[in-house]
Amino acid sequence: MRSLSIAALAVCALVTSCSSTRYGQDIPPRAVVRDGVAITLCDQKLTVFRSGRKVKDYPISSSKFGIGATNGSRRTPLGIHAVSDKKGEGQPKGMVFKGCSPTGEVVGVDARGRDPIVTRVIQLAGLESFNRNSHGRRIYIHGTPEERNIGRPASYGCIRMKSDDIVDLYRRVHRGMPVAIESCTQATYMKAEADATKRSIEVPSAIVANLPKDGPRYHSRKRYSRSRYARRSRLARSKRYSRSKKSSRRLAVRKKRRR
Repeated sequence: MRSLSIAALAVCALVTSCSSTRYGQDIPPRAVVRDGVAITLCDQKLTVFRSGRKVKDYPISSSKFGIGATNGSRRTPLGIHAVSDKKGEGQPKGMVFKGCSPTGEVVGVDARGRDPIVTRVIQLAGLESFNRNSHGRRIYIHGTPEERNIGRPASYGCIRMKSDDIVDLYRRVHRGMPVAIESCTQATYMKAEADATKRSIEVPSAIVANLPKDGPRYHSRKRYSRSRYARRSRLARSKRYSRSKKSSRRLAVRKKRRR
């Protein structure tokens, strides 16, 4: 069985770099994960493989905005990723995470008005040229309290799972494990796994050693320096002062007229 190194990932990039926002394209993968995780977006499933055999699968929820790797798009990227870090060991189900750190708040399943990251966080790093920003975009596999939406696209780019399922998956994955996100069904991916001519995706140890553990967060909003922010604040205060001064003058005029 031939293995596919990260340097040769361009072989399958013709398929995995698809920028379509639709999930109806059942495109067979050109390379497969024999030992790792495959996420098939057409049927919203996550499958764990060992030696080319399925050992476990789970329903998931990917982006409701479709497929894509552009910053700020809130879409789920395709292609080869690797588990870069895991957060949440020993935390209770429903624990809310912010910035990959537990906040101490625990929410129940389908809690009204709440849509945080909960229970466990599995961070992903993109290994292909078009998805290298996945870590900076904070594309995670994580738990969600909105379990009613699992099985259909409903996220903002991440892969959502039920709390029970993410706890089980958390035990099965490790840093450096390959994660393939494909635009196909699980059945199509399973056929590719059974095809002996398909290349196997492996992450070299040198790549694993350099995987980021916590990357900078992508900000779509415009950022201001402290000096600019201070100027804007002073301007806002002066406008408020002028408005209050005018209103006080008007009030004084009204009192004089009444007299």
